[in-house]
Amino acid sequence: MKNIILSTILLLTSNVFAQKFIGIPFLDKCIKMSPCDLCDTKNPKTIAYMDSIEVQLDKIITEEKSNWQAPTMKLIDQEIQRYSLSNTSAEAGLSHHKEILGRLKLLKVKLLIEHVISVNDTVYNLALSENETLKDFSGVTEINNLLEDVISLNISESTNTYCRELRMKYMYESYALEEIYLEDFSWYEMNDLKKLKGISEDRVNAAKIFLADEKTTEFVPFSDFIGIGIGAVGAYGKGTWAGYEITDEYVSYSNPFMLNHRISGGSHIRASLFGTSYLWNMNDRSKQDLTIHILNFKHPYLNINLIQFGAHYGLADKGKWFYRPEIGFSYGIFKLGYSYNLTFDKSFRSQTEKSMLTFGISYPLFRVGDYY
Repeated sequence: MKNIILSTILLLTSNVFAQKFIGIPFLDKCIKMSPCDLCDTKNPKTIAYMDSIEVQLDKIITEEKSNWQAPTMKLIDQEIQRYSLSNTSAEAGLSHHKEILGRLKLLKVKLLIEHVISVNDTVYNLALSENETLKDFSGVTEINNLLEDVISLNISESTNTYCRELRMKYMYESYALEEIYLEDFSWYEMNDLKKLKGISEDRVNAAKIFLADEKTTEFVPFSDFIGIGIGAVGAYGKGTWAGYEITDEYVSYSNPFMLNHRISGGSHIRASLFGTSYLWNMNDRSKQDLTIHILNFKHPYLNINLIQFGAHYGLADKGKWFYRPEIGFSYGIFKLGYSYNLTFDKSFRSQTEKSMLTFGISYPLFRVGDYY
């Protein structure tokens, strides 16, 4: 018994085991980023400097309006150059010069990814760029090198780990990783860069960095997974109904309230291929409904469950089959909708529900398999 308990604990808490077999999504450590000491510095000189930079950037944005990207990048590059000349990465201890240089480079990374997006043929974020494919990989290489520069400052181990995780996250969420593997992902699955043939050297180098970061951090940047959803459901018609629901769930993020892709803004699709629920009539406990559904789409904002059948119990010796399509609103773990109940046996229709207000709460509590 002790061995079984120990194995269960390891299965749920270990990054490696939880990633490969089963986990509880909101507890999975493998998808949580490390704290960034640099981002949360307490050094008053660093804080004062970054506050002054933000004032200057706000002024540029206000004055330049829609053409603010170029002058802001020029200011940041000038400051990076100034602090690069006054700093040595081998300098003993942690100085505010190192912190400022690191913060400036992180700020540049953020601006390039979220706002600049692309300049001519240099693409920093394919997820937001109007270019359908990357003409070159120099933008991705620049982002990776900027994060490597921050790591080389060696501000703290947690900051270094954070930068490696951020680099992996960027590669995945900006679609740069997809641009590398295209139709063949076997190089990643088999951890074999030799399988990357016929692509540019900068893409191979980016893949090498990704694999090295993954090995160093054990961080998982992927977000899609298959889970087992468990929830409470109810309905109101002639009577009041309450019960439970069990479904399989395809989920894009472990946070069900994240309705869009972090970078591209694409809709977060949450869907159930198969599910079942069991409801009791609170006014007459002898009556129960068993439902089975196929292809239930729950996100974003809209809940569509058109292929749902079931059986009424408590009306006759045998269950009476019905069809119950449902449509309504969905947000995160909550849903509210309308369903129409059609009992196939006409002689029992007067005893069953017709129009019903449905509601429920459901979360993919258990993850089965890898994040991907």
